[in-house]
Amino acid sequence: METRHQSGFTLWELLVTMLVAGILIGLGVPSLQDAQRNSAVNAAANDLITGLLAARAEAVKRQVPVTLCASPDPSAQPPVCSQTGAGANGGFIVWVDFDPTHVDANQSPVLTASDGNAVVDAGEVTPQQPILIRNAPPPTMAPAGTLRIFAGTAGVSSGYITYFPNGFPRNAAGAPAFVRLVLYCDDRGNKSGPGGAAFSTARLVQIDQTGRAIVNSNKNDIAAQLANIPGAVCPLG
Repeated sequence: METRHQSGFTLWELLVTMLVAGILIGLGVPSLQDAQRNSAVNAAANDLITGLLAARAEAVKRQVPVTLCASPDPSAQPPVCSQTGAGANGGFIVWVDFDPTHVDANQSPVLTASDGNAVVDAGEVTPQQPILIRNAPPPTMAPAGTLRIFAGTAGVSSGYITYFPNGFPRNAAGAPAFVRLVLYCDDRGNKSGPGGAAFSTARLVQIDQTGRAIVNSNKNDIAAQLANIPGAVCPLG
């Protein structure tokens, strides 16, 4: 008589497989969560860099002031510029900070006090001249913590930068000096991240006097600049 052999897993083999799978999942999930958080921090900082580059390029191309400014509700019609960055937490807008009716007989721009003042004035946002960029605040990052964003210059809160036709920024009248430091920090704080001990999980966008910006991920540089950004706390708490 032919003997039939049954194949399959024993209970012991199944338990061992489940144990190994559980260990791998336990090791992999935290790494995945960190990767997601790193991606969110980098994306937020890079969005600002993109906005700054666009604002500068548009100012030179149009030969009128263009402003990037923090905004609590970038989708509003029209949105409001928060010159100190209050309430925005990463939301910002970029618009042509110039009333298109301010021209001479040759249709060349004539700047007035309301142009380049880091305020969304009546007449600056029209169907023909819409808001150039509306960047919403970054979403809450699961499983814990929200990305917080702090901005300032020389110890004063600031949330705007206005580029003029020559491509260089100027301080708006009646407003704080244009923003020079923007910190991105989540609940992990300024600790070592991918790249080695010197690289931080936080990000710092540094804008120089000419309006050029870089993203800095050095832990020591970030720690040294915290005192220059009012209210900046990293780690959050």
